[in-house]
Amino acid sequence: MQMIYDREAVRHLAEKNGLDEIFGGPMIESMELRLYGDGEAVCSVGDKLEYLFILVQGNLKIHTLLPNGKSMLVRFARPMSIIGDVELLREYPVKNQVESVGDSLILLAGRRRLLKEMEHNAVLLRFLYGELSHKLYTLGQTSALNLLYPVENRFASYLLSLLTDSEGIRYVDEIRTSTLTETAELLGTSYRHLNRIVRKFIEQGIIERKHGRLSILDEGKLAELASGSLYE
Repeated sequence: MQMIYDREAVRHLAEKNGLDEIFGGPMIESMELRLYGDGEAVCSVGDKLEYLFILVQGNLKIHTLLPNGKSMLVRFARPMSIIGDVELLREYPVKNQVESVGDSLILLAGRRRLLKEMEHNAVLLRFLYGELSHKLYTLGQTSALNLLYPVENRFASYLLSLLTDSEGIRYVDEIRTSTLTETAELLGTSYRHLNRIVRKFIEQGIIERKHGRLSILDEGKLAELASGSLYE
């Protein structure tokens, strides 16, 4: 994690993402800006948060740790996702692991100042309520996805959830085949079974494998397999 001491960058990112219409000026001036690298933990299970995390650039992976020590994917978060709103009011400990996918820029708002801001800022309250509603809605969707859908549909959804928009271009960072064991665990399957699905997708021209990496060739076919259900 890298702290970025640039007040102009904070103001620019806040304005670009519409935060200046949600938070008061003094609140934005108090925010911190951090850069998280690929695979770096933003927060971990058991943490007590003193900040609200506002994702303004990049992608986050959120997964839960099961009693048997394995992980299960909950969702991916894109800008303007919020991390820490569920834990904010009651000071609950963090229940899920949150990691950066690629580089991510995150603005941090201090908990005490934020609680004070909420006392008189109805726009902020509506924004936070909207985020909580979205999380409740998607939790039901991803739970059904993990429990009811075959692995090939879940893998298609996983790949689509990694897609990113950049100036109208859809792209996804190539997936290293060395991380398929971790991916299989997140999707609740075995490496052997996931590898069979990878080979099937390659044979169907949906993805390709080159130099130990996977990349997407047919986004439309993935969308058909995912049936509109994404880890988002």
